[in-house]
Amino acid sequence: MRHETPHAPVAELYCDEFRSGPTYNTLRSGGGGDWLLIYTEAGSGCIVSHGASWNTKPGDAVLYAPGDPQDYSTAREAGNWHLLWAHFMPKPHWQMWLHWPVAEGVRCLHFKKGGVRDQFRAAMLRMIRMSRREIPGAIDLASNGLEEALLWANVVASKDPWLAMDSRVRKAVDYLVANLREPFLLEKLAAESGCSVSRLSHLFKEQTGVPPQQFLERHRMQHACQLLRITSLGIAEVASEVGYDDAFYFTNRFRRYAGTNPSQFRKQAG
Repeated sequence: MRHETPHAPVAELYCDEFRSGPTYNTLRSGGGGDWLLIYTEAGSGCIVSHGASWNTKPGDAVLYAPGDPQDYSTAREAGNWHLLWAHFMPKPHWQMWLHWPVAEGVRCLHFKKGGVRDQFRAAMLRMIRMSRREIPGAIDLASNGLEEALLWANVVASKDPWLAMDSRVRKAVDYLVANLREPFLLEKLAAESGCSVSRLSHLFKEQTGVPPQQFLERHRMQHACQLLRITSLGIAEVASEVGYDDAFYFTNRFRRYAGTNPSQFRKQAG
């Protein structure tokens, strides 16, 4: 007969990682008084809910709300389970990120291999490492890691169209928006994305609606608009910040984008 697993609700955050063997199990029929996030790093866990059970696989995350019955153990078939976990009390603005889809009575998400999963996992590991530090604000820093993890989880839960993009296009998009000042070189972009120039050009336009260079210019101009609104940088300085060495050329491109030149735009925005 299994015994209930004791747990005192945490005031803010308690997190760690386990590499558990075949005998590991937890049962809290009445749930806990805090939220519990469990991420399967390797191996497999058996999740039981409403009389049914299913096994996690690497990339799966399970989220229990306060009061949710908790019944989980190392999956018999795997014999081991490497899990990252966090008991936490959410900050008020986190609540909107906790509406995960429910399957078999449990909130769960699967992170496919790639960028979002890597970011979620890195945030969880940073949370755990920071929670162990003996420095002022360690738990606050760990909470920052958890907050980032929940934000990445929300990207998956929201089924944002960005996730449906080919991973190579996502890499290209991320590279372009992170490097607005860099000269546009399609060959370099293709190399960063891991595919040929011709293949990237086709996929990028198909999935974003515009060629890579046009996408980059749009983001450069959006950033230029922000700089003109909130800074006192000169026009040449704004041009340089968004990747244009020639202020005259920048002004022409900006006029085409905004319908007015940078100086007039700044006056109207003020």
